[in-house]
Amino acid sequence: MSLRPAAVLVAALAAALACDAGLEPEPVCARGLIGVCGTAHYTGTPPAETEAVFVVAFRTYPQSCADLLALPPNFQPFPPPPLPRPYADSAAYSVPLTAGRYEWVVAVWKKPGTPTFTTNDTSLFRVAGQYPDSSNRAQAGAATVPAGGAVSDIDIVVDFDSLRPVTDFVTCTAAP
Repeated sequence: MSLRPAAVLVAALAAALACDAGLEPEPVCARGLIGVCGTAHYTGTPPAETEAVFVVAFRTYPQSCADLLALPPNFQPFPPPPLPRPYADSAAYSVPLTAGRYEWVVAVWKKPGTPTFTTNDTSLFRVAGQYPDSSNRAQAGAATVPAGGAVSDIDIVVDFDSLRPVTDFVTCTAAP
């Protein structure tokens, strides 16, 4: 029995419509996201006093504690959404941001306590990882969020065994 060309075309069209894009890759960033997204790769053991881990972005690399603790527009988003738990292997994340260039995209570990947004907060937070520069992974990499869009593959290694004080990155003086 031979199939007519029209019957083959109808069958192929029906099969294609039934797939609902089943073979297309999953989008990395959620539809409609304006911001950055990527994967947080976890290494090490989270400290027992871990309250949360966040990814935040700074329009300009902070030069002082005041810059570090400045709420939007430099530090975004506020409040930051926590990365999903458990902190094992890796997790996809997304951070809503306004369009523009961000010089530091950083994973921040937080221990329990209420931030006051003063230099005293340096005891609550640790740098757990950063989006690296592609040519020098020890340096911070920049991400540019397009108007009305998102940038993907902003991957960060969150190293619980190497949580660094923010004072390793900026100069802070004690609160008066």
